Parts: sequence; structure tokens; C-alpha cells
Amino acid sequence: MKRTQKILLMLITLLALNTITSCKKVLDVKNISAIDQGDVWSDPAAMQLLVNVIYANAEPEGFGTGYSNLGRINFAMGAMSGEGRPSYEFLGWTNGPVNGISFNVASAPFQRWSYSTIRLCNDFLTKIETLYPAQTSNAEIRNNLIGQVKFFRAFLYWRMIQIYGGVPIVDKVLNESSPELYGARNTMEECFQFVIKDLKEAGRLLPLNVGSGNRGRITRGAALGLLSRVLIYRASPMYSPTPNTQYWQEASDAAKAVLDLNVYSLNNVAFGSWFLNKDNAETIWQVEFVKGKRMHGWDASQMANIPFAVGDAVNTCPTQELVDAFPMNNGKAITDATSGFNPNDPYVNRDPRLRATVVTNGETFGGIPVYSFVSEGANVATNFKYNPNGLGMSYGTGTGYFMRKAMDESLVTATPREYNYGTGSYTNWVEMRLAEIMLYYAEAENELGRTAPAYDIIGKLRARAGIAAGTGNTYGIPLGLSKEDMRIAIQNERFIELAFENKRYWDLKRWKLAEVVLNAPTHVAVITKKNNTPLTSNGTDYTYRYEVSRHDISFPPVFQQKYYYLPIPQSQILLNPKLEQNPLWK
Repeated sequence: MKRTQKILLMLITLLALNTITSCKKVLDVKNISAIDQGDVWSDPAAMQLLVNVIYANAEPEGFGTGYSNLGRINFAMGAMSGEGRPSYEFLGWTNGPVNGISFNVASAPFQRWSYSTIRLCNDFLTKIETLYPAQTSNAEIRNNLIGQVKFFRAFLYWRMIQIYGGVPIVDKVLNESSPELYGARNTMEECFQFVIKDLKEAGRLLPLNVGSGNRGRITRGAALGLLSRVLIYRASPMYSPTPNTQYWQEASDAAKAVLDLNVYSLNNVAFGSWFLNKDNAETIWQVEFVKGKRMHGWDASQMANIPFAVGDAVNTCPTQELVDAFPMNNGKAITDATSGFNPNDPYVNRDPRLRATVVTNGETFGGIPVYSFVSEGANVATNFKYNPNGLGMSYGTGTGYFMRKAMDESLVTATPREYNYGTGSYTNWVEMRLAEIMLYYAEAENELGRTAPAYDIIGKLRARAGIAAGTGNTYGIPLGLSKEDMRIAIQNERFIELAFENKRYWDLKRWKLAEVVLNAPTHVAVITKKNNTPLTSNGTDYTYRYEVSRHDISFPPVFQQKYYYLPIPQSQILLNPKLEQNPLWK
């Protein structure tokens, strides 16, 4: 154990030094070996570089990887939540987590034991007290640095709470003889309180804005937004099986505090545009990607249409369950007999967010028509029923739909084509935006028995989307809903508003709905062309039926009670006998 700790310390030190080395101009040093504590802790730029190491280790995965045993996180999260399925039923990185075969103590997904990065946070917070003390330092710089580090320490603990429940709290730098190396798990409430305290302190210390050139830097809004997220989870059934009015009130207050900053806005932000416009008014926290420097492969993994597909393409095809969740453009559910829904032309007059999220049959992508109807017959010029992109075809759709959300459609016709196998895309990952916080506020207020704020919030989101206000200005939400019915409406609004933003899986767990939703098979649209006539986008030229996806026939979804809290990594249990494994995993 001692030798392991020494090696870990050396690796962390080397990582920090390598980061500093890559920025010699900022530090203005001749030799990395000549750096001493005084050099680093007298230079705000050097201190920020140390914080940047924490960013690199702690930022959310988003488009990229980050969890062991979930390989390609950007594919797996959509599949695990029921939002999507891959074009092929045999893709291992979705099959295992979806049907539970990866859920065992030795190889469970979401294995984040983040104490090496927490150590970096603790080390920074300890040293700044003595080497850049408040009495002799620039208060604005010092507060900003401490605020960023406390934010990420809270975020790392929060992610472990999401996965495991209570974990050991370590708030100082440990050495080889520290008894905390073999500490027991703190209670979940103690962990929540620790995270809440760090985020409140970060919120007091961080600036509202960080200025141009600092896109992706943590601000006060991000700290208060994460506090809102943490508190809504603490109040939710998974973490508080007995409803707790105080918890819901604290969650409401935290969300309202973000709204009251008046820094973020839905105004003039088209739905989905925050991924492409990196300076829009809705984004609260984003992870920065830069062309040619730091890129990801979202577009390569999802690109529709064979001429433009590369590498891992068509790995997240939206499910029929997601498509059905979108209402009509009058806000009424498609199951409402008065909604105007036409099953023979199912995509006409729908909530505009559907088109911004999903490419349906006959829609354009990058200005080019995309068809997802089932291919029939041979690939000959006179056969208009042949469709290389159709259901079940190689590089075709797995569900009857293709992904549009977060896709950069300009890449389709770009010359030369640069996206390929995990690279070439540089849209920012938006981890938190105003709509998420608004929906937290609506949820908390509704749980407190106040439905009016929920009507207001859903109305604002639907108005931004382009849905008609309708009678009573309720945007299709029926008047006089009970708390229970409004809860369902809010949950559905989160499903469609935040689709593919890595929120759905965790929402289903905190609501204790995962055992219902994630044990049910997903469905696909089997779209057939009526006649062998030239291609058209007219929906009535096709027929529609729905069946269980091939993926779910081959690998039926499985979510068991024990998946709510996943197992502490087996390696850590072996190292520390005081660590109690989660009960259902013993």
C-alpha cells in the first residue's frame, strides 16, 4: 500500500509538471527542474495551470470517454437510458450495460474512484493558504482559484455519490501513515453536506463572468447550478425514500438563486444551437473543444447517410419511445384525441424540438435528404424502394431514425472531410444550461404542492421551441393538473428537452423509475414505401408500423434493484478492509 501511494504521488507530480512544462512562456522559466514552490505560488498564471490539471482530470465526459467498462460513453449513455439504440444489435459497449451483463462487482460500469484528483484539490487548497495567503495576495485572483478547486472537489464527490452513495470524505492531503488511507465510508447525508458546503463556498468566491478567452471556465452560475442539481437529487426518491419537504424547499431555493442571477436567458437561443454557438446566453457550464487541438468524434459516431458515414457511424439512433414523447406543435400529446396527430403522417405538425433532435424519414441533414424507410429489392436505377440507409442496413438506422442533436451539419459537405474515428469535431460539450435549472425549479415547486411555477417554466421552454400558446396560454399542458400528473408532465419535458445530454439515465434512477422504464424493450419504426416512385419527403407516401428493436430482442434490457447503487470497485475493497460494499453486491 505504501509503495502504491508513493508511485501515485509521483505520477500526480509528473502530470502537474508536464502541464507546466507545456506552458513555459507563461511561466517564463529556463528549466523545469529549477521550479520551486516560490516560483509557482507567486505567479497567478502558474497557479491557474495547476488548476488546469484538475480541469483535465475532473471535467465531465460528455462526448468523450471517462468511465471504465463503458468504453465509448457518448454511445452508451443514450442506450442505457432508452433514448437510443445502435444501428447494430451486437455492439458490446451498449449491450453489456443495457442488459446487465457488465453489472458485477469486478467489472461494473461507472467505476469512478476519484481520490487521486481529489488529492490534487486538497493539495492546492492546503498550499494556497500558506504560500499565497489572503493577507498578501490579490483577493480576486485568490478567490477565483479557490472557487474553481472547491467546485471540482465537490463535483468529484458528487459523481461518486451518484454511483455508490456514501464514500469516505478526505479533505486534506494524506501521507503514508495517515489513518484516513483506511477510512470507512461516510454516510450519504454527510457526503451531501460536504458537497453542499464546498459549492456554497465556491458560489461566494467565483465571479459571475470570466471574460472573453476563458470559455469553459467555472463561474458562480456553474457552482450554484451544480448545487441546484445536487439538492434536487438529495430530495428525490432514490436518496430520500420518505418525502422531505425541507429538502424540496432547499432544492427550489437553489434553483431560484440561479434564475435570479439574471445572467442566463432563453431569449434568441434557438433550441439546440448552444452546441454550435459557444457564446450563447443559455449555457452555464461547457467543456471547451478547439479545432485542431482538442477534438471529439460525436459526428463520426452518429453521421447519417452512407456517403458521409465514417468509422463508428450510426451508433445512437433515437428510439420510438423518444419520438413519441414529443407533443404536437399545439403542445398536446400525440395520445390526445384532440391533438391533430395523424398516424399516417406522424412527423407533420410536431413539436419543433423533434426535428432539432431527430432526423426523420425524408428530412434533410446538411441540406441533403435522408431516408430511413426499409430497403426492398435490388440496388438498380429503376428501384426507388432500395435504400442503403434504411432500417437494418449497413451504416443504416437501427430504429428508423437518425441523430441530429449536437451534430455539426456543416461537416457533411466540408472539404476535406476531417471527422473520423473519435476526432474531427469541435462542438463544445454543454454540461449545464438554463433549461435544466428551470426544470429543477419546476419539479421542486410541484413537489411542494405549487403547480403554477411548473406551468410557467414548461410554457417558457415550449414558447422558445415554437409551440403555440393555445387556450389559457398553457402550451398544451391541461389546466388543473394534480401534483402527480404535473410530475409526469415535468418528467416528460425533461425527456425531450434534455435528450442525449446525459441526464436521462440518472433522472430515471433518482425518480426510482429505472426498474420500470429500463426493463421495458424499446421500439423501432418500420417505414415502408407504398409505391416504386421517385423519392419524396411526403409522409403519406409511406406506411408505418412499430416493433421491438432487434437490439432488445437479442439483448433484452435488464435493470435490477441493486443497480441503483453500484458496487465500490473491488480493487478498493481489497486495499481497505474498512470499506463496506453496497449491501446487494456482497
